[in-house]
Amino acid sequence: MPRKNSLTHAEFLRAERAKFRRERGSLFILSFGVLAGQKPRECKTACVVSKKTAARAVDRNVIKRRWRDAMRHCLPSAPAPSALVFYAMRPARNASYADIKNDVDMLIARAGAKLRTS
Repeated sequence: MPRKNSLTHAEFLRAERAKFRRERGSLFILSFGVLAGQKPRECKTACVVSKKTAARAVDRNVIKRRWRDAMRHCLPSAPAPSALVFYAMRPARNASYADIKNDVDMLIARAGAKLRTS
């Protein structure tokens, strides 16, 4: 995934403080909204995998690596402008790449529909 589509630390903190909407999938919880001052065609993303979700760093990195690859394919369909923060849940530890891609795709579609209506 291109660096230009990653949330910076400052943007992540702003997204955390903002009253973003949330959608729950089977593997991830998606927090989404539009950051103030965001460019019109810009979609920024981040993935958070806590130690509670996966205790071993190897497992956290596998989840993030699979998420990044899934996002690479789903990014063209992501709503713009938007900030998307994915929080991994415990079932993501044992999920295959296809399961992660399906969950990410479904969450992006739901977020896009809700952002267009608001």
